[in-house]
Amino acid sequence: MCCAECTDPNVRVEEDYLAVSDGVALRTIDFIPPCDTPERPMVVFVAGWISLIGSWKDVLEKLTPCYRTLYVETREKISARLPEGARVDFSMPRMGRDIREVLEHKVGSEKKFFFAGSSLGSTVILDYLSRESRQPEMTFLVAPICELIYPFWLPLVIKPLPPPFYTIVIKPFLKWYLRNVRLDRKKEPEQVKKYENALDAADPRRLKANAFAIKDYSLWEKLPDVRSPVLIIGARSDTLHGLDVMDRMIELIPDADMEIMASNKETHSEKMGQLIVDRINSLHYVER
Repeated sequence: MCCAECTDPNVRVEEDYLAVSDGVALRTIDFIPPCDTPERPMVVFVAGWISLIGSWKDVLEKLTPCYRTLYVETREKISARLPEGARVDFSMPRMGRDIREVLEHKVGSEKKFFFAGSSLGSTVILDYLSRESRQPEMTFLVAPICELIYPFWLPLVIKPLPPPFYTIVIKPFLKWYLRNVRLDRKKEPEQVKKYENALDAADPRRLKANAFAIKDYSLWEKLPDVRSPVLIIGARSDTLHGLDVMDRMIELIPDADMEIMASNKETHSEKMGQLIVDRINSLHYVER
């Protein structure tokens, strides 16, 4: 999908690659509406694990005509350019540093900004928020993941397999699991298709390296160190990201609230984009 299809035709779209400190180049897509000014805040959007930008088309269509939005694709995605021959760090702290460097290069020091993210992108944002001094005005997190503890047998199965076996063995299993266990394929077939497309587009070598680098990672002890306001958005029908986990997160983050939507589809809809716009507007950043 062309990035321009995700927004209003009056919004300028600038695609770039940002080389971070270890030589990895991250793809960024900057949506700049005519109303953007130095005083007007922007949104930095970090999507979930292997997510494709097309999954957020409806959200971006609502958000980008109102606020400049910098969409950042994390290093496990196939779009990232990795230095030849180097061993690349896919750990959560490294991905959090990527976000810091993106802000340093792409968001002026005086520019006010908001974070938005989903799933593993939300985890990266929360890791950043617990460590770094530069904070957003507010953060919007869709279905955040707080810990990445795999079944004991999974690394034993995956580690010996060379990456090409991902296509033959692992990917079909993941698709079956999503269709039959985690997602409602009857009510939301388009959501199942989006996740399957993301799996098809993923680079198996990066997925394997990333999966082992973030194994057993946990945010729980870091959440009390998050200093800026956070809104967590959950979905009643989404068993992949449990509401009980989000309730616990709300208790641990000093300034946090929760919004519940009906489904995974709704959290990727225009309603989600409008929610972000309305919250930013309510903070009096819009010219009256």
